Amino acid sequence: MPDGNRRRNIVLISLDDAVAYWKYKTLFGLELQTPNLDRICEQSTAFHSAYCQAPVCSPSRASFMSGRTPHQTGIVKSDNKYMEKIPLRAMWPHRLKQSGYFCSSGGKVMRGLAPLPDRIHKALFSDEPKNFSVERRAELYRKGKVPDADLRTELGGFRGGQVTPDGDEDRNYYDYQVAESAADFVTNYDGDAPFYREVGLTGTHGPWSTPRRFKVMYTPGQFVKPTPWKAGFPRNPIMDKDAPENLDITDRRHWKLSLRNYFAAITHTDTHIGRVFDAIKASPHADDTLIILVSDHGLHLGEHNRFRKHTLLEQVANVPLIIHDPARPVKQVITDPVALIDIAPTVMDYAGLPPMPGRVGRSLLPMMAGERSPHRAVPTFLNGSAGVRKGKYRMIRYEDGSTQFFDLENDWWQTRDLGPRHPDYARMMEAHARCCQEYGMELETA
Repeated sequence: MPDGNRRRNIVLISLDDAVAYWKYKTLFGLELQTPNLDRICEQSTAFHSAYCQAPVCSPSRASFMSGRTPHQTGIVKSDNKYMEKIPLRAMWPHRLKQSGYFCSSGGKVMRGLAPLPDRIHKALFSDEPKNFSVERRAELYRKGKVPDADLRTELGGFRGGQVTPDGDEDRNYYDYQVAESAADFVTNYDGDAPFYREVGLTGTHGPWSTPRRFKVMYTPGQFVKPTPWKAGFPRNPIMDKDAPENLDITDRRHWKLSLRNYFAAITHTDTHIGRVFDAIKASPHADDTLIILVSDHGLHLGEHNRFRKHTLLEQVANVPLIIHDPARPVKQVITDPVALIDIAPTVMDYAGLPPMPGRVGRSLLPMMAGERSPHRAVPTFLNGSAGVRKGKYRMIRYEDGSTQFFDLENDWWQTRDLGPRHPDYARMMEAHARCCQEYGMELETA
């Protein structure tokens, strides 16, 4: 455990559908504005090759909040009631509470925007459930069926591009309220027990509504397609079934407006991340509070004619993962592959608790201290398919036995399937099979 016998407070900031933003800073011509994440990374460890274990909300959250793989939890697809199916003692916040932590909820972390059912909440948390305003569907605003419909304007693009006036209306956003609640908690907590606090932010999930000032930061006409997109993208029938195309990239104006909406949402969410970080640093707990920031999965931003999740490609599997340890407030970038199920053993390490049994994740503390693992294989699962990152390669084996094989170092957008004749194909297939077996997935023989 770090720092002798002192038990750290732990804050988990969870994002929703957030890409590994540092890789998108200038990819589309305009700079993605994330001033708060940038300054946090100046004094934190950023894992640039962190991978979700499922490119879907509930199986990913079930996995990293338990430290179990999707095949250990049994949650391998979208399931709004998954927490009724996993023993609560399997969730690492339950372990923290049982060991004496004061556990506090706040926003979407384990499941959904609404508070958990009372039975589940009481087993995991020490305080009362919290309700925050939920963003309504765009069509309700269009039909004038909600109180503030007249304050909404749509600027176009995928999901409409809604904006609200700048000013007091900011307080109506879910993320504003979640951040405000978290800031109030860390400012006023005076208990003797160490605390664990959740901060679940959802602004990077559609419909990407924001106050107007965030949309106008980005001029859609200045976005440009990355040059590699001109080569086109390989197709796969299983991917097309699991994640149908939902955006026509040849409609350049629509794509640019859609990208503007998503970038504005990231910048809006970044503002609330900054509010939470500043509140922690201004609180009495500044020197004792570990901050972990993660997203459940990433998102396609137009490539493959998709503006969605549900694929095993790099842009969805790769997610932001940042750990701020106030005992080592230095900038560090780690590019070795890691898994989101590594969060659980890392938290156990910081809390001075033994590893949870049956977990295949690894504590990230040794890597933060200089240990390296560049050849580790890390998987992402979807239905009967699996994608594995190892070294510079991404190998995807679909449930029908078909494969895609990419060199991420030279083809990050995955426009060229290297195919079975590549000299490293057989070696990667063997690594893929071993990795899947380690994480509990038995592949059927094609």
